[in-house]
Amino acid sequence: MSRNSEELVRRLAAGIRGAELYSPAHPLVQRGIAGLSAMCQQLLHEEPSLVIGFIGDDVVVNDTRQTKGNASLTGFVRSMREKEIEKITFARGVTAEDVKALLETLADRSSRIPPGDRLTAKGVRRITIGRLTVEEVEQADVGIEAARRVYGTAVTTAETLWGQAKAGDKPDPGAAHRIIDSLAKIITQDRTALMALTALKKYDNYTFTHMVNVAALAMGMARSLNIEGALLREFGFAALMHDIGKVHTPLEVLNKPGKLTADEFQVMKRHVIDGAHILRRTPEMPALAPIVAFEHHLKPDLSGYPEHIGTRTLNLCTMVVSIVDVFDALRSNRPYREGLATNRIRAIMGEQGSPAFNQPLLKRFVNLVGLFPVGNLVRLSTDELAVVTAEHPGDPFRPQVKIISDTRGDLIEEAVLANTWERDDRGEYPRAVVEAVDPEPLGIDPLTYL
Repeated sequence: MSRNSEELVRRLAAGIRGAELYSPAHPLVQRGIAGLSAMCQQLLHEEPSLVIGFIGDDVVVNDTRQTKGNASLTGFVRSMREKEIEKITFARGVTAEDVKALLETLADRSSRIPPGDRLTAKGVRRITIGRLTVEEVEQADVGIEAARRVYGTAVTTAETLWGQAKAGDKPDPGAAHRIIDSLAKIITQDRTALMALTALKKYDNYTFTHMVNVAALAMGMARSLNIEGALLREFGFAALMHDIGKVHTPLEVLNKPGKLTADEFQVMKRHVIDGAHILRRTPEMPALAPIVAFEHHLKPDLSGYPEHIGTRTLNLCTMVVSIVDVFDALRSNRPYREGLATNRIRAIMGEQGSPAFNQPLLKRFVNLVGLFPVGNLVRLSTDELAVVTAEHPGDPFRPQVKIISDTRGDLIEEAVLANTWERDDRGEYPRAVVEAVDPEPLGIDPLTYL
């Protein structure tokens, strides 16, 4: 495999170089496409997938480090690093058209859209561009940066799973397990950091960030219920895959900003059945996953959908996922509306006449995330901006914060830690949280202050 691996990397580098220099119809480009696709197909008879990873100045193919190459190969690795590409994965069934799209994507230096997104937009499902998977999180490797790495890898892998299902293939359970194992370790070692990451209100790749957020929040909730080990991972797995049936939902229905018509809602409701079917047909899928996919829009009184399913008791994981699913959807920014503040979401979720959620679990979840979750940017009564660093166990309105701007809104050099529950000499609260603030327009990354 080693010699073949070197030849694969050489052909990829040469193919990209040819696509940069010549038109798509040029014989050199055509030969490059044919040679690379043939090489991939040959190697994929022996391996289920081929992963070319770029680590520093080294190239790794399926965990085998390649020997140092010539100057042109060194330039190739550098160009991948400049494009922030850490790995390229080829799956069985890759075609010459897939390879052509890959070379065109990597040769285009003008687009500001990430190459992985451009490749997906071209309909390529058997080649993915992304970041290296964090296989292990060491005990010492905790904190916001470790959580960032795990979270970013999880979102990239979720996109791959979605693409596999959309193409009619079975989602790779091994990749999903690796996501959940990494998230479980972070949840166990540093839950606050991971929960803070889920609070970022970005709608880029919403589908995939939502998958990961629901998994992380469900696992955080499960840990608070003293669920650990294999069952904790099954909760995370089922939560990650709960909406996979939406790969068959038309985009005009899925992304419609206004209220769905009766016919559109019937189409939308199909995703719970489609999801259960996809997951039941996928080998090594935990039994909990298709159950949660099928049940997560059922209310405790079974008045949700799918309808007419007879008498049943909802699974605990279903009830947890239904809560965190709605919570994350309401707080996320979407192209057609701003995310809502936690206190507003709490009011909406608790207002149902016929309760949509298990009330003791809902109350426990709200207490878990807090009224102003860790990592949120907030405005204080003094007009200072601050980042929430810890909740007060007895008073959700008065968290601990790091003050990052003065009363004029100017950022200060040294963030100041303050407990908003502490009174001054007159027995009054000098500071109180007034509202949550969207950090995006201000160009602030709250997580850098944690």
